[in-house]
Amino acid sequence: MTTIIELLYKFDKYLTNKLQKNSFTSNLLITPTSKFITEILIIIFLSLISYEIIYWSGIYLKIWEYHAKDIFTEIPIHCAHININLNLVKGDKIDQLNEYYFEKQNQINFLNLLKQNSNKTKFQDLFEFSKFIKYYFEFSPDDFEMNKEPEFGSTILHLRKKILKLFNESEIYNDYNTNQINVNDVKIYNNLNHEVPIEENGNYLSKCNIETGNIIDVIIII
Repeated sequence: MTTIIELLYKFDKYLTNKLQKNSFTSNLLITPTSKFITEILIIIFLSLISYEIIYWSGIYLKIWEYHAKDIFTEIPIHCAHININLNLVKGDKIDQLNEYYFEKQNQINFLNLLKQNSNKTKFQDLFEFSKFIKYYFEFSPDDFEMNKEPEFGSTILHLRKKILKLFNESEIYNDYNTNQINVNDVKIYNNLNHEVPIEENGNYLSKCNIETGNIIDVIIII
């Protein structure tokens, strides 16, 4: 008990010295009542700041969960439009394709970036086109109003179908179109350069790291 009183006395002395250094804050210490109210408000303010820092740090570090997570659920904003870079790869080059995207995922690392730049010749024959062909896709209500949860937007499967339709109808790909290519031959890579697996076909773009305005790669296996 004595220790607590001593700590409060030291805090009071320290706070008083700090407040008296400024002409504005020194006016808050004119009377015992104003001094008491000022110190109480400062203690409450510091307590709230400390609580918020500890509370949100714990959530960020996943030590505990947000107390109202069941009430205020996060709803991803549906993907309204995206840009895609499209290219073609032969079926016997899947392993090389996987290696290409494995290195692309790690290019943020400086050493891996140097390695990738030095190995560009390794992938020069991987793609059918020397440069990716760019397209812009916009999603209207017709692209997702049929879904169980239209507020989440379009699905991965729907995007695969749109890209396959583009492939089948474009004259650019006439020499590659064998009419045997299906939606699962359309490989979609999200904004992390990770392939979106077929198992996610029924999932929404916004839940697979494909968001409005993203530029993503799409590879059609021929």
